[in-house]
Amino acid sequence: MRTALVLGGTGMLAGCAGQLVARGWRVVLPSRTRPLMADDGPGRAARASISRGHRPSWVRADWEQPAKLAAEVEDELAGQPVNLLVAWVHDSYRVGVLNAVRHLLAEDAPVVEVYTSVPVPDPVLPHPTQQVLLGTFAHDATLRTNRAVLEAVERGLAGRAPSLHHEDAR
Repeated sequence: MRTALVLGGTGMLAGCAGQLVARGWRVVLPSRTRPLMADDGPGRAARASISRGHRPSWVRADWEQPAKLAAEVEDELAGQPVNLLVAWVHDSYRVGVLNAVRHLLAEDAPVVEVYTSVPVPDPVLPHPTQQVLLGTFAHDATLRTNRAVLEAVERGLAGRAPSLHHEDAR
C-alpha cells in the first residue's frame, strides 16, 4: 500500500486526505488535535492495512517541534517509506518541518507544497515538487483548494516536471 504524509491535512486539505484514502492510499495526518475523520489508538496500523476504506491515521504533532513530529510519524510508519508528501505548513515552520520529515520519504516520492501568499519560495526538499498557490475565493474555497491540490498530486505522481499552479477566482 502506498503511503502519503499530509502536513496540514486536518483543515482545508481534509478533502484531499479523504480522496487519497478513497484511492487506496494509507494517509498519515500529523496535527495538534485529532481530526474527526482520523483513526487513532492501538491497532490503527493493522486496521488500516486490512481495509481499503480505512480512515487516515492521526499522530499528535506540533509544528514548533519538528524533530518530535518526525519521530511520531516514523513510529506510525513502522519502517514503511512515505511515497507522497503533501504539505501546507506556515512559512515560519516550513523549512524545519520539511527537513525533519525528509528522511522518511522514498527516494522517488513527489512533493506537493501549498501556499497562500507570494512570493512562493523555492522548494526545500530535493524531490520533484509541485507547488500550488491559492488565491482568495468568494465561495467554494474548500472544494477549489482540494481540487487544485489533487491536480498537483496527479502531476507529481505522473512524473511531470515540477511546476507552480495558481488557483484563483478566475
